[in-house]
Amino acid sequence: MRATKSSQRCRRNVEHPSGPRPSVDVKLDRRPHPIRTMARSVDWARTHTLRDFRTLQGHEQRAQRSERNGAIDAWLVPPHNPPRQKRAADRRSRAMRLSALFEEFTQYLKVERGATHRSIDTYRRYFTYFVTFTKDQVKGPLLIADFTPELCRSYQYFMAAKELQPGSIRVRLAVLGSFGKWAVKHSRLEKNPMEIITLPAKKSRVPAVPKWEAVEEFLTRCPRLRDKAMLALMVYGGLRRSEVVRLNVGDYQPQFGLRRVLGKGGHEGTVPLPEVARTIANEYLAKERPGAAAGEPLFLVRYSYGGERKSRRISGQRVWKIVKDLGKRVGVDTIHPHAFRHACGVELLKRSSGNLRAVQEHLRHADIQTTTIYTRLAPHDLQKVVNLFDQNGGGVQ
Repeated sequence: MRATKSSQRCRRNVEHPSGPRPSVDVKLDRRPHPIRTMARSVDWARTHTLRDFRTLQGHEQRAQRSERNGAIDAWLVPPHNPPRQKRAADRRSRAMRLSALFEEFTQYLKVERGATHRSIDTYRRYFTYFVTFTKDQVKGPLLIADFTPELCRSYQYFMAAKELQPGSIRVRLAVLGSFGKWAVKHSRLEKNPMEIITLPAKKSRVPAVPKWEAVEEFLTRCPRLRDKAMLALMVYGGLRRSEVVRLNVGDYQPQFGLRRVLGKGGHEGTVPLPEVARTIANEYLAKERPGAAAGEPLFLVRYSYGGERKSRRISGQRVWKIVKDLGKRVGVDTIHPHAFRHACGVELLKRSSGNLRAVQEHLRHADIQTTTIYTRLAPHDLQKVVNLFDQNGGGVQ
């Protein structure tokens, strides 16, 4: 046989009875035989599997003897591996004050949701009510771990015992629900504690709308020209009092009305005004604000401080007091600034023959479902419709 690269020459002495035979050259093929290799692999696997099984069986037997003798086998004690360290935010989240986490939530509302300062102040005020309640429930600082469903349910029962309106309870709990939802989304809480809390049912409420004749009487008996101009914008423009106090002189256009109104959520819009409202506003600007710059507030409050006459932008609270004082003068104590907006919506819906879309645009409602509240008929309007049965004798012979 011809020698290959894997073959080697070796010299082997073979013993013989008559003496040693001369050495011969033997060629050995070192290539592994496939059948022998497979057999060796099977034998190795069988041997090591049996050995591992016996080792495991020995460990179990030693563990049983250790339990009977009350001793601990060093071979059975797991190595001391430190637990996996959590993220820094996870380690300190449970010990973090709930008020500090709520401040992060307000930053989220401001930056990512675009909430106004007024909305953020409302969130803070409602959260402060909750923190004040927890002072008697939680000893020490209020931590994130204390924000539990049991504490939230106790807060709900506390507000019900104080005889708060269901709408007020619902809004305060909704603030906690939004806060908990944000905390879960940002891995600060494992579960929102408000998920299992049942909120009070939302009741449909028909707003108290003054008659249009009473609204016109308010405009007639308004003594000051500034107050009459504010009232005209709320009556004919449907403006909220927060929108009235934000107006500047440059936002008003004599031939059109209001070309810029900063509404809820920072949304801007235009509000056309009828001639009767523009006449009142033009008279106010001509007599009380002649030469006013476009960037100055449209409505001012003048006062004396340190012997000097000063002025500042009128506040929403001041508008509220003006309307309440005017209501007492007319004899309608229940009047408030938002009632003029309701009166505007109802009267415009009536004069436009039920054009709900036009009312929505004029009042700047984002959802038309909000506008449908003005479609509910007043008792005297419903009486007119019911009187249709009296035509032709009511159909009874």
